Amino acid sequence: MHTLMQVKRLIIHHSASPRETPIETLREWHKAKGFSDIGYHRVIDGNGKLHATRQLTMQGAHALGANHDSWGICVMGDNTREDRKWTEAQVEALERFVDAACELVPGLVVCGHRDAAGGRTATECPGLNVRALLGV
Repeated sequence: MHTLMQVKRLIIHHSASPRETPIETLREWHKAKGFSDIGYHRVIDGNGKLHATRQLTMQGAHALGANHDSWGICVMGDNTREDRKWTEAQVEALERFVDAACELVPGLVVCGHRDAAGGRTATECPGLNVRALLGV
């Protein structure tokens, strides 16, 4: 269980799949890895809709070595490929969620998965510099 005092980071991910990938498919992928459900706390679909997928008080399963003090949000798409990069609607939804999370937890550090892995996981996720994108 998380308390707001324990949460120090918001880790942003991309799904590394087409933007149109259904959330049910994401759920199947995570269950196939042995997770009880989707490991992210929030998911933004290809239309820019924010979905609550895990309670914020539950520990996530999204960033090896960083789940104990973070929330994870995944934006459907793949920023390493031009044809799958995030849309303006998705970025706007992400900005709104980041603003709300930072208001809820003052001092919250916002970073991409690749920046939070602490060297434990080699990843390009989320395929861009989210701090520059969001201006945080």
